[in-house]
Amino acid sequence: MICEFNRLIYPAGTGAVDPGSYMVALYIPCEKVLDVSGKILKEIKAVGYCLPTTKKQKFDIRGHWSRNKTHGIQFEVENYEEIIQHTKEGIIAYLASGQIRGIGQKTAEKIFDAFGLDTLDVLDREPEKLLAVKGVSRSKLEKICDSYMKNRGARDVVAFLTPHGITPNRAVQFYQEYGSKALEIVRNHPYQLCAIDGIGFKTADKIALSMGFSRLSPERVDEGILFTLKEAEAKGHLCMENRTFVRECLKTLDTEELTGEMVGNRAARMVYGGKLVVYNECVYRRQTAAAEASIAENAARLAAGRPEHELKDIDREIALEEKRIGVTLSEEQKGAVRMALSSSISIITGGPGTGKTMIQRAILDIYRKIYPDDETACCAPTGQAAGRMEQSTGRSAATIHKTLGLFAGEGNRSGCGETLDADLVLVDEVSMVDVHVASALFGAVKDGARLILVGDVEQLPSVGPGAVLRELIGSGCIPTSYLDKIYRQAAGSRIAANARRIRLGDASLEYGEDFQFIESGDLSESAGILQRIYRQEADAYGPDHVALLSPYRKKTETGVNALNEKLRDELNPPDHNKFEITCGNRVFREGDKVMQLRNMDDVSNGDTGYIQAVVRDGNDAEAVIDFGNGREKTYDAGDMEMLDLGYASTVHKSQGSEYQSVIISLQSAHYIMLNRPLFYTAVTRGKERVIIVGDRKAVYMAVKKKETEKRGTNLAQRLAGRMTKREKEA
Repeated sequence: MICEFNRLIYPAGTGAVDPGSYMVALYIPCEKVLDVSGKILKEIKAVGYCLPTTKKQKFDIRGHWSRNKTHGIQFEVENYEEIIQHTKEGIIAYLASGQIRGIGQKTAEKIFDAFGLDTLDVLDREPEKLLAVKGVSRSKLEKICDSYMKNRGARDVVAFLTPHGITPNRAVQFYQEYGSKALEIVRNHPYQLCAIDGIGFKTADKIALSMGFSRLSPERVDEGILFTLKEAEAKGHLCMENRTFVRECLKTLDTEELTGEMVGNRAARMVYGGKLVVYNECVYRRQTAAAEASIAENAARLAAGRPEHELKDIDREIALEEKRIGVTLSEEQKGAVRMALSSSISIITGGPGTGKTMIQRAILDIYRKIYPDDETACCAPTGQAAGRMEQSTGRSAATIHKTLGLFAGEGNRSGCGETLDADLVLVDEVSMVDVHVASALFGAVKDGARLILVGDVEQLPSVGPGAVLRELIGSGCIPTSYLDKIYRQAAGSRIAANARRIRLGDASLEYGEDFQFIESGDLSESAGILQRIYRQEADAYGPDHVALLSPYRKKTETGVNALNEKLRDELNPPDHNKFEITCGNRVFREGDKVMQLRNMDDVSNGDTGYIQAVVRDGNDAEAVIDFGNGREKTYDAGDMEMLDLGYASTVHKSQGSEYQSVIISLQSAHYIMLNRPLFYTAVTRGKERVIIVGDRKAVYMAVKKKETEKRGTNLAQRLAGRMTKREKEA
């Protein structure tokens, strides 16, 4: 019989149900059910094991009637099947999910208006009827039919998951991962939803508990443990200290009956099963532990080796290079060049104005002169950083992802990419490199090559987990040159000098034409000032050479989201001649400056471009975006979620870039985000001018507050241990 769950009689609540436990529940029939005397039953008492308890869901329960001496007539459930209900919302959401080419939100609504709840049957059996819908041409119908047939198996998964708050795109992604077994997995093992990016433990947990899963089920506890570690990774940590780990797991699972000992026992089983790793009294997910161990192993391999080509008389070559470029290098700069050319792995670190760019050029010039046939590879974490590297060194440069043949998403985390044939690998902006990218990079460098890492260790650490540059330096195992003296004397010299003061915790900054401070403690007033200055600087330098940076994305009038909307409406206002494209609640229009939020092909996270055109096909639209250097991309409405408006940016997103003028919003209201690495990173984006808008208290807080929490990582210890082991074996 088909019925809906009403309430649970035994056990007392769904939270107390264990897998396989005996249950008594009341159901409301969705069809006419008669008792032995012929009366219509309005409620059915069912008994059995693992009964369905999901609200607002229909079930076809099968079994037999029985009479109990104490409880009377009841229905003994032998098995049941969930009835997938296709609602108006579910059908429209599925059609407009982006998986069916040619159907956007408006077209989906028109199709439903025409065929109602029979829409999917029409698509299955009589798709020609769609030609009656305005905007559906025969060519569009062919697109619709082709993609619908490829994705039709996903529709039941979408219908099942959409009421639980999971977007159709995520539901289809789950279907593509598990195929025809997807619906069965969702019903019986809902925590496997956690494997899909963007769903997460909390959503899967809500679904599972509504289906009657026990709060103490091993599957739930295990996923809660993994979620706790993933949350730590999102904050930059690779691992958690044992006691902190157990305490945070208990917070995640929020179950009174669950004890620390029980969490520890499940974690021990997961260690035994290979899902978790324990090192130095810290707990890791297997993937992150493997990435950290891989970096340590390959760094030790390179540090213990020798370059295939040993350069002789480097000092003579440095002197010739000085003569060629017409610059005299300082002793510390010469030492950095000498170290890089004579070591198989080395690090050069220093702030702005200390000559890192000049040193890179000298290293490449000398090496190319002596070994013209050898291959060199220059790379950086972002497209903008790679472009700047190419411009300053005169050598071709690319992103690390492109150099290694890595792809966006989880593929980055495998540590797999192409092995480099390069005899010299020069990497800039290494402070931005997270543990997963570093693992792939170090593993790709061949024996006998030179790996030269350049970066500013005082900047913000990578957005992804780890503190690779800081840990490599801290290990004491890698030859490192520290550049401290500032040589920049031209425009922007106060920027370099103040950056050094910030790095040392000195709040007595020097102000002038190239480093300005505008007092404004009111957020609304500050927002207006920031807009005015942005227009002024964009007129002076051009919009691509100006950055407006804020610590916050949301929450305040001086956050990135609010500033982006205001600047866009002022600089690129609505116009009936400009087409627009919608993604969720956001609207993009022709002429908008946009920023890429994820790596994709040859467009990197943080790259900016302009929407050249919005091309309409009936009610659907695609945006043509020019990212410069011949990189023109076409995005449909679903792809637009990878973009944000690009007039203002967070400080994190600006890493790896330099601008002629940088405007920084620094308010006491941002106190949670204010710290020395963030302020230092923002200031060092400027080449000619930095303008701070805010209050002096915020500046003082930003200078004096160090990063609040050291990242959980053991890379330095691992590397030192690998080096000791190699020395003993030698």
